[in-house]
Amino acid sequence: MAKHRQSRDPRTPGRPRSRAAVIRGSALAVTVALCVAGSVKLFASAATVAGGAHAASLHGSRQAKLVPPPAAVRHVAGQLVTAVGDSIMVASTPALHTALPGIYIDAEVGRQFGTGLTVIADLKAKGMLRPIVVIGLGTNGPVTEGQISQLFAEIGPDRKLVLVNSFESRPWEQEVNSTLATAASEHPGVVLADWYTTIEDRTGLLWPDGIHPQPAGGVVYAKMLKAALVRVVNLRS
Repeated sequence: MAKHRQSRDPRTPGRPRSRAAVIRGSALAVTVALCVAGSVKLFASAATVAGGAHAASLHGSRQAKLVPPPAAVRHVAGQLVTAVGDSIMVASTPALHTALPGIYIDAEVGRQFGTGLTVIADLKAKGMLRPIVVIGLGTNGPVTEGQISQLFAEIGPDRKLVLVNSFESRPWEQEVNSTLATAASEHPGVVLADWYTTIEDRTGLLWPDGIHPQPAGGVVYAKMLKAALVRVVNLRS
């Protein structure tokens, strides 16, 4: 047991403190030593945990930096695309071939959605239906939910789909566009190409009938479709 040097009183030189005082002093010293030792151990433990957490954090950061997110696709090759449409697509065909070399287009004046489904089925049977399908129908008549369901059944779950809405002053316009917008929002792998919004403030690019695009309007149509194709291939599965 450690002994503390006794302080001296000038009036009583060399007089030792009492035994009780010595014991109390020794006990206090031991307590302080134990507290200090415990604090040192606790600090060391905390430092180890914190250091480990920091190292893990740094390790995680390094891992994140080593695995960058996949880059977005910026261009879609025309060879991947089958487009089926009506007279709006017919008028835009030259611009589509320029913007998307290799695209396969089956478009016909006056075509309605039901006929387009037959075309899709025929192309599929011949092995000519590509990974991305574009449907530009709805100018010449209504589109029903049953036809949309049939379209999804025909193209299957592994293909991407772009639906082009319509711009024409006819009774079924709003109904067609609403049906197509709902289909695009409720199904994965589907994008709406919004021809209505694209052309509504550019009607000077249409022929006098207010429906069919002139050559410059066809270029705008093709640009809109290219953007929709980029969006559809970048959709998360």
